[in-house]
Amino acid sequence: MALAMRRSSQAACSTSSSVRAAPAGRARMVVSAQASKQEASPLPRHLAAGLMAVTSAAALALTAMPFSAEAVSGGGGSAESYAGKDFSGQDMRKFKLTKANLRQTNLSGANLEGVSLFGALGEGAIFRGTNLRNADLESGNYEDADFTDAILAGAFVNNAQFKNVKITNTDWTDVIVRKDIQKALCSIASGTNPTTGVDTRESLFCP
Repeated sequence: MALAMRRSSQAACSTSSSVRAAPAGRARMVVSAQASKQEASPLPRHLAAGLMAVTSAAALALTAMPFSAEAVSGGGGSAESYAGKDFSGQDMRKFKLTKANLRQTNLSGANLEGVSLFGALGEGAIFRGTNLRNADLESGNYEDADFTDAILAGAFVNNAQFKNVKITNTDWTDVIVRKDIQKALCSIASGTNPTTGVDTRESLFCP
């Protein structure tokens, strides 16, 4: 009986030791789990906030960045509208009139020497006495425009349209004109330019 009591006492002690040891094991597991959580945790809040601010600013800058004019228009140009405005007698040598809307615009006596009017819409525009020396009128539409007394010496007029234009007393010296355009202009050409003294028909090499 005494032996049985000792065995029972030893078993109780063993059970008690196991019970006391268990919390330490769980504590080690909890600490290990917390360490794993810390290793896998995201960036600190202040770093994450800073990264988000930089990303947002970059996205906003890209959104606000203007498109290139050349990319949109396929060749660039101001594409400004000066339709119906009065620029008579003005020095416009610093103007950019590429693809500009010049319908019914008054450019009488204006200085447009060397200015690009490439692709301009000049229907009904008034170029009376205008200095268009070395100007670029290529691919422009000048239907019904008035070029009376204008100087176009050295101007570029490739693919320009001159339907129903007035060219009395104009100077076309050194202007390369397409044969069909030359024929149409010569059919209405007359007079002498009051500024240069050049005969209009001679400047166009009219037969």
